[in-house]
Amino acid sequence: MDFELSKDQQEIKARAAAFVDEVCRPLEDQWGIDDYAVPHDVFMDVVRRFREYGFRGLAVPKDAGGQGLGTMAKCLVYEEIVKSPVMHGLLTTWSGFLDPHPALYVAPEWQKEAYLYPILKEDKFYHINISEPGAGSDAAGIETTAVRDGDTYVINGIKRWAPPPNHPGITPKYLLCYAVTDPGKGYEGISLFLVDYPNPGVSVLREYTTMAPGTYLGRSCDYQYKDCVVPAKNLLGAEGMGFRYMMDQLNRNRTVIGARLTGTARWAQTQAVKRARARETFGKPLSERQAIQWMLAESEMDLEQSRLMVYKTAWMLDQGLDARKEAAMVKCFAPLAACRVIDRAIQIHGGLGVLQESRFGQLYFQSRIAQVAEGTTEVMKMTIAREVLRASMTD
Repeated sequence: MDFELSKDQQEIKARAAAFVDEVCRPLEDQWGIDDYAVPHDVFMDVVRRFREYGFRGLAVPKDAGGQGLGTMAKCLVYEEIVKSPVMHGLLTTWSGFLDPHPALYVAPEWQKEAYLYPILKEDKFYHINISEPGAGSDAAGIETTAVRDGDTYVINGIKRWAPPPNHPGITPKYLLCYAVTDPGKGYEGISLFLVDYPNPGVSVLREYTTMAPGTYLGRSCDYQYKDCVVPAKNLLGAEGMGFRYMMDQLNRNRTVIGARLTGTARWAQTQAVKRARARETFGKPLSERQAIQWMLAESEMDLEQSRLMVYKTAWMLDQGLDARKEAAMVKCFAPLAACRVIDRAIQIHGGLGVLQESRFGQLYFQSRIAQVAEGTTEVMKMTIAREVLRASMTD
């Protein structure tokens, strides 16, 4: 068992550290806690530099136009770049961690030209439409329909928890919409569609503000599909394969989310250590108080467990192994661990820790949201238990 990073992985990690030092650090003084308030040209320059440093398409196979470095490389990058506050709520939330959908890697060439390559080679984004008012973590329960009508499909339904399209930096080029094409088949009746955006059949029904204001997790919306006509050729993959495609992408996304949260928690731990060394009470630095030392020790254990789980799961995905259980474990553990680490960092900072400018509150609520987004903690435990019980039948 070798825990050493390969040369390619060491290089990508070093490149991510350079991105933080060369692009993010110079912006930290002017980058407030509200990403939406950042001047558009500054925002887009970070987006452009992110691509120029080679962080788009990391896990996309080379024969599909990507770098072929796998999910592990992607995790290394996202764990590293959140060491700067500039990246706390920016590309690491809604759109930045999204590679094009894996089903596009083997799609017809025209679909690659229209929907794959712009995400890889340009500063374009897409948004995923899975959840609905009556279907969240139970993704198999979606009710949005796509009815075949000659050379088109007509989509009707409401999609929830999608990023709003009104920010000029992350306006989607298209939406990935999961819809039911055969109501009698359950999850095997779900298909996936590439919906060009803007689209006359898609409107923003309602916008929401979450508990992480100022970040791209801080705003969400409902999209309403009303007699939305989509060319039949915009079906991604085969009819009835949508749920399998969904799980494939979610397992990858959950692992990368775990890496981001591990990096976020590492940033909080670093600030806590600095504060413990610098702050004196009753004639001694906090770092000499056993109560504080235990907080730091517990946080370090949380960090190490998160990192090892993320790395193992990413490695499994890169080997083509079934990582459903492991991805669920990452998605279950990492958000909880990050909240614990950030909470301890707030406690060590005392009054300064609860100030908005400390950024701990923003990070805490982002991490707290991650206990719900892309599959709740409870559903992840159900997945883990199901896989444990299934494996026990073959022992």
